[in-house]
Amino acid sequence: MRRWNLIAMGQVGVTGVVTAKVTKPIANSIARRTGRSEAQVSAIIGAGILAISLIYFLRTAEAVIAAGRTTDPP
Repeated sequence: MRRWNLIAMGQVGVTGVVTAKVTKPIANSIARRTGRSEAQVSAIIGAGILAISLIYFLRTAEAVIAAGRTTDPP
């Protein structure tokens, strides 16, 4: 079985132009202080962004389903 590249998976969350411009200095600063590589810190930030996006999507989907279940009063 192939091993998963967790750093590449986390960095997917940092693919946007604005997101990359914001996270690069933050990841660089944290990497210098913690001794981790900038890629690892960027991956953790990206994973957080993906998790927040997933939570937002699920809450929106739940609201859409709840709205569809309601009936209009006669």
